[in-house]
Amino acid sequence: REWREEREIENLYFQSLEEEDRVRAELTLQIRMLREEIAETLRAVAYLDILLVKAIQVENMGLVLPEVKDGKKNERLSFQKLFHPQLKEILLQEGRKFQPVDVVLERGVTLLTGANMAGKSVLLKSIALAQGLAQFGFYVPAERAEIVPVSDILTCMGDGQDELSGLSSFAAEMLCVNEILLRVKRGEKVLVLIDELARTTNPTEGRAIVNGVIEFLAAYQIRALVTTHYGGIIAPCRKLRVRGFREEKIQGKLTLQNITDYIDYSLLEDASGEVSQEAIRIAEIIGVSRELTDNAKKFLDKS
Repeated sequence: REWREEREIENLYFQSLEEEDRVRAELTLQIRMLREEIAETLRAVAYLDILLVKAIQVENMGLVLPEVKDGKKNERLSFQKLFHPQLKEILLQEGRKFQPVDVVLERGVTLLTGANMAGKSVLLKSIALAQGLAQFGFYVPAERAEIVPVSDILTCMGDGQDELSGLSSFAAEMLCVNEILLRVKRGEKVLVLIDELARTTNPTEGRAIVNGVIEFLAAYQIRALVTTHYGGIIAPCRKLRVRGFREEKIQGKLTLQNITDYIDYSLLEDASGEVSQEAIRIAEIIGVSRELTDNAKKFLDKS
């Protein structure tokens, strides 16, 4: 009897499997007939999901819809109150404010000078981020924005030293710049952002390299922003300067934690292109040895 019951259970089990296969096959056939409608529905749901996420992002971050230009005329890449969302959020968590910046890039090269800690690198990253977001259909971190679409955003930022391939920081940077110039020469419509060009070599040759790169980019009328600490740049370009450290606004004790609160990150037209000399003064303010800074001043006077 037990054997008979086990056999019946086994038969029922296999019958259930057969029934499952039959139902599955029937459902598959029915679904296959509706595959286009299902695919369209899934695409619509995904699109709505993206729209909702974009709306939440706009609300939470304070983003703006950019005005997109066709680039046929001498149109500007322009941002009013541009900010970097991640850095702004970090500062807010620390109870501090992020200073947004107004910036306009005409066709041709714009040279930006300013002291250390003046926000030049952050500005380049903010422009790259805003341009990329706009071209992928997102709102941008600014109060107002005018975007000129490009085929690519070419950047040279940070220390590109490659210990595995034996390249120095300078060699890695020069290869990066060379790739940018080759793409410009091929006629690609690009936005070029270069931070502290030739900073890792001697000032004489570094200044010559900056002039050479700017002259090349200007000849092709490429919209570019190049930052530098070098003065004496004579290649054709528009020149801006970060306003910089405002010592007269200091209230109370200056510390490493609050020194950036007294830096004005706004940009000024500066046809001279001369770099501000604030490094030693900032070193003094943050408590670097007086003996060191006094010695440095003596050599500064002799240069």
